[in-house]
Amino acid sequence: MNYGFTVRVVGIDTRLDDFADALYEAGCDDALVLVQDDELLLDFHRDGSTFDDAVLSASRNIEQAGGKVVKVEPLPE
Repeated sequence: MNYGFTVRVVGIDTRLDDFADALYEAGCDDALVLVQDDELLLDFHRDGSTFDDAVLSASRNIEQAGGKVVKVEPLPE
């Protein structure tokens, strides 16, 4: 099943030119990256057996890129 959700992330310096590349290389290639008011938001559409599994998988990828998830919100259907 495919789940859509937005993740708020801290710990990644969005002023660096290659921050999005680091996320992509860590496995966040299914996320739309948005920086709004110095806040990093990632919109995911990720496969998983459950919503929680999809979020956990995305969170692991974000941590591999040096970030930390502070909030997860499901995308409207």
